[in-house]
Amino acid sequence: MKKKEYQKRLAKEKQELKELQLGDKGKNIRNGIIIAVCVIAFFFIMFAFTKVKTGEWNIFTRKNTTNYTAEIQTTKILCGQTLNRSDSEYFVLAYNIGDDDVTLYDSILERYNNSTKKIPLYKLDLSNSRNNSCKSDKLTISNNVKELKFQVPSLVKVRNGIIVNSYTNYDLIKDTLLTYVD
Repeated sequence: MKKKEYQKRLAKEKQELKELQLGDKGKNIRNGIIIAVCVIAFFFIMFAFTKVKTGEWNIFTRKNTTNYTAEIQTTKILCGQTLNRSDSEYFVLAYNIGDDDVTLYDSILERYNNSTKKIPLYKLDLSNSRNNSCKSDKLTISNNVKELKFQVPSLVKVRNGIIVNSYTNYDLIKDTLLTYVD
């Protein structure tokens, strides 16, 4: 009788093992489906975020009714381009575009650009990491670009590749530029 009981118990353990293995397969399939759904949801969320961020979908934005009438028509340059512009005479305004006083300069530049007797003006952004080599606490005038240093703010007038005038005070810069305004 022991042999029959042993065989029954062995058969019962085999059956429980099979059920356990089948249960694990079901769990693995369920976990796989959950992971697949999460990956698909992640890609959908990233797709929707990109569409909203680029403005293709205007879900959360309202229409801008502000009309901008004037646009500043100056050109940004790098430090190494200060003396090699194709114009025979021009200004280079060097300042940190990220500073709080940018709106003051923008209002002056707006008036300057609306003038008919202006000369070309280029902006040199000293907050740009590419222009760190020419940023200094003191203006150093040189006709060699490697030795030229600008303080914040600076305005230089260049004629035929040579610096003829320089201004380092907001009021002097404003007065100089406004002499060219009609």
